[in-house]
Amino acid sequence: MTSPAGSPAAPAGRPGASLGGHAVVYLVGTALQGLGVLLVLPFATRVLGAVEFGRVATGLVVVQMVGTVAAAGLPQVLLREHHRGAEGPRVARALAGTMMLLALALGVVGVALALVLSATGHADLGQWLPLVVAAVALTTVVAGQTLMRARLQPWGFLALAVLATVGAQLAGLLAARGEATSGRYLTAYALVVVVAAALAVVLGRPLPPTAERERVRAGIRLAAPLLPQAVAMLGLLSGDVLLARVLVGESGAGSYQVALQLGNMPFVLAVALFNAWGPLVLSHPLGERWAWTARTGTALVGVVAAGAAGVALLGPWLVAVMADPGFDHPAMVRALGLVCTVSVSYMLYQGSSLAVLDAERTGRLASAAFFGLSFLLSVSVALTNLDAGIAGVAAAKAVAYVVLMGVTTWYARTDGPLHWPRPAVVVALGGVALALAGAALPVEGPLVWARLVLAVLVAAVALVAAPRVLRALRR
Repeated sequence: MTSPAGSPAAPAGRPGASLGGHAVVYLVGTALQGLGVLLVLPFATRVLGAVEFGRVATGLVVVQMVGTVAAAGLPQVLLREHHRGAEGPRVARALAGTMMLLALALGVVGVALALVLSATGHADLGQWLPLVVAAVALTTVVAGQTLMRARLQPWGFLALAVLATVGAQLAGLLAARGEATSGRYLTAYALVVVVAAALAVVLGRPLPPTAERERVRAGIRLAAPLLPQAVAMLGLLSGDVLLARVLVGESGAGSYQVALQLGNMPFVLAVALFNAWGPLVLSHPLGERWAWTARTGTALVGVVAAGAAGVALLGPWLVAVMADPGFDHPAMVRALGLVCTVSVSYMLYQGSSLAVLDAERTGRLASAAFFGLSFLLSVSVALTNLDAGIAGVAAAKAVAYVVLMGVTTWYARTDGPLHWPRPAVVVALGGVALALAGAALPVEGPLVWARLVLAVLVAAVALVAAPRVLRALRR
């Protein structure tokens, strides 16, 4: 699938101005997602308790994992194909339709499996069905969101994101107030995600795969290595919650989930920036694409590094707001600081992955993801055997993302033209170091105020650097 001669043209207007404008909307939307979840989180932990909340957390991870399998690695290809030739938008709609059909097929298999397991007494049908329905609906939402990103329509992305996350989580919380069980929470959650899926179909206007038969087949071939890559990436993203449940128990999984949600705030920032940045990279003129990517990517890494450092340093106060004293606050603060480092590695990884994808070396992305996943599994087991608790799982996640980023960046240098400049590496290391300080500093006593001092310094440096960052994004 080489690039057609007439593609792709740069979007109208200055690329930097488009990046800045779209990033604001994506940032607001993704921040609303994260803020909505965080607003629900302190109420959910208190309404459900550590055990039932741990089951909800595990159930939502299962939904994401099944949804990733149903997507079959097609979102990345859809985004790429939209900008390749005059028929690109139509091909993207056909690929979105393919995603939705795959989701429905997997949903049928899931319902059949649930019925068999329920009939044999090995599963609760009331627990399984909401998870299957939510997974199918969430895949449909992802297809619609990908079309919105490809079309540079962030407001549609925003509507789907808020409904499928904030709306669904609030519905689960309200349902659980009547009956504090994970089953009630997940059922209400699934119903709202179905509504979001219907909206995704209306906004996205997907087509059947037969509408662009040849290019859909070629897209599926390119996406094939991305299916195992997507599964491995989801293992990196959410598998640590399952590992926490197995290694430290359901109560520990609930505590880890709270720390993870807080530590994911800078990760959400990285994803929001990439949602605006990725389509503009792939639609940028080829002659200057990767120089522009390296320059703007360095500025975005700086933004994410500052966010990671700030959240990690403020960990004790954030944890106190989100969880009552029945949770292990010191362990959660340590885990929170370690999880914050993930966002910095991930921002670098995202830029490198674009270069590898554009070079059509998708198998490389799969191998990098499996390298990272193997480190997550091995390091988490080793550290929990040393009684590191949830901090051990968090440390394993941090190491896994460093491996993922390092391997993918190496592939981007050897298979593609992207070379990260030295300032990007220096800024990334600084952000990671400060986040690790947030994990290591005391959570009580006089030294706890050192966290506030460092946080203020990070904010001051960020304010001083902000004009330079904006200039880099606008050039």
